[in-house]
Amino acid sequence: MPSPDETLTCFLSIARAIAGPTDYELVLENFAARLRGLISHDHLDIVLLHPSGTQICYEARLHTNWSREDSPSIATERSPIRAVLRGDLPFMLTDDAWTDARFHFPGSDSKPLFDANLHSRIVVPLRVQGEITGSMAISSHQIGVYDQDLVVLAQGAADLVSAYLFALERGKEARDAAVAESEARGREEALRLGALRLTEGMERERQRLGMDLHDQTLADLARIKRRLSRIAATLPEGSEDELRAIEAELETSLDDVRHIVEDMRPGVLQLFGFTEAVEAHLQRALANMARRFRTRVTDRTDGQIDSLPDTVRTAVFRIVQEGVNNAFKHSGASCIDIDIDSNPLWLQITITDNGSGISDDDLQSASGIGTIRTRASLISADVTIQSRSPESGTILRILMPYAAAVEPSLAAAPLTGDTRHAPAHR
Repeated sequence: MPSPDETLTCFLSIARAIAGPTDYELVLENFAARLRGLISHDHLDIVLLHPSGTQICYEARLHTNWSREDSPSIATERSPIRAVLRGDLPFMLTDDAWTDARFHFPGSDSKPLFDANLHSRIVVPLRVQGEITGSMAISSHQIGVYDQDLVVLAQGAADLVSAYLFALERGKEARDAAVAESEARGREEALRLGALRLTEGMERERQRLGMDLHDQTLADLARIKRRLSRIAATLPEGSEDELRAIEAELETSLDDVRHIVEDMRPGVLQLFGFTEAVEAHLQRALANMARRFRTRVTDRTDGQIDSLPDTVRTAVFRIVQEGVNNAFKHSGASCIDIDIDSNPLWLQITITDNGSGISDDDLQSASGIGTIRTRASLISADVTIQSRSPESGTILRILMPYAAAVEPSLAAAPLTGDTRHAPAHR
């Protein structure tokens, strides 16, 4: 049995040896080497408990299947030292673990005791703030080597190292969580970019179809209408009514196709800019409205949205388009206000109507509102939709960070430095 001075000297040596390293194997090898000055051993293992009911084992000197690399975590209920880990026993001292029934029970992971020729054992708990966080076990190839006095020394060494190991484990968990979060963010961003590129392709195809409709279908319908007009002019008076009715229906179809073409190929957006495109869309929507309607578009950014990449600007326009269509079709509103505002970091577009508001069921809709949210997520924009209070009506707000809009891998053209001089958010 070492003297008190020898014990103190050894504990100080242990403290110096484990302070600093963050690698488990290096910490345990240093710890085991210094502990041999107090307690002779051929094997040392540290078990750390996880909240999930599992444990992981780290070993020094000899390495057994307890610290298996393929699956280092096992259920604590299978551990040969579960009585200490559960707090059922304050420690375990045995002259021969091979014959000690406490280490062997149905399902026990005790095979390494035989594989590594481990007989004499001391097992003591690791505690942090009174809670058992794991265990320390020392073993010898010899039988009957350890006694109660050495259990006291082993517990002192375990108390010395437990807090440090606990801190290492929490640090490892934090690093692993940070890596997992970073990887998840990377996967999410990759999916977003992939979906955005798909959307870009769909938008190009949409515009191509719009051009085909404009160049072919509209021309064909217009030619048919002219032929009907010529035929109607040759018929006797009073007999052309049916043709005139067909001609009127054809004119309506022509208008519908023109609107579809303009929606698919937003020429006003490309030629005259975002605000003009929104106003043009409002006017087209009002053309078929039976009730009186007031609209207002206010751009407080001096056209700053038009300096965004075409893909982003088009996506924002589609969101506004869908929001306006919803207000016209479903809200019963008589007034729509669209405000475009910004600060150096954000672009904000607010669509406000005085209609019937929006229900929780509507907010969960997978159609129009779902499309708005999907388009917004593709350009890293945030969308909020809520009923006005205490007034009736709905507010749809689109908030987009400029940083996401000018991402080099997506931007068709860089955003100028004008964002530094954007007006303050109002």
